[in-house]
Amino acid sequence: MKKIILVGLAFLLALTVTESCKKKKDGGNDRCGEQEIKVTTIPANGTVDPPAPGTTFPLIVNIETMPPSGASITVTAKQDGNSTAYFTETRANATTSNSFQITSTPAGVTCVVEVVVTSKTCNTNQWKGSYRYSAK
Repeated sequence: MKKIILVGLAFLLALTVTESCKKKKDGGNDRCGEQEIKVTTIPANGTVDPPAPGTTFPLIVNIETMPPSGASITVTAKQDGNSTAYFTETRANATTSNSFQITSTPAGVTCVVEVVVTSKTCNTNQWKGSYRYSAK
């Protein structure tokens, strides 16, 4: 009986050591070895802006940590709860500071702007953010 217990413990120890020694090639993330993309936006990510007049609203996307190969930015705006976008713009060659003008904003409803910054060489190295706003 002791022999069975010792063999079982030895097996569990070997399995634990084997699993703990495994590493992903990129350090345990899905960024292909690239540094994580870091972004700030104006309006800030996660905010809810008060209703404002007009149908055009500015957005600034600042990439603080740019992948070595560059990045693309996709900005999409839609009514909250609706899957159909009324505004979409993609910039294949993003710079560190990118200005957008969200146009055609419908009045009187809450809208969501979604921003996705993606590395050009590693599509799993992404930053995603969003904010809410509305037109009077």
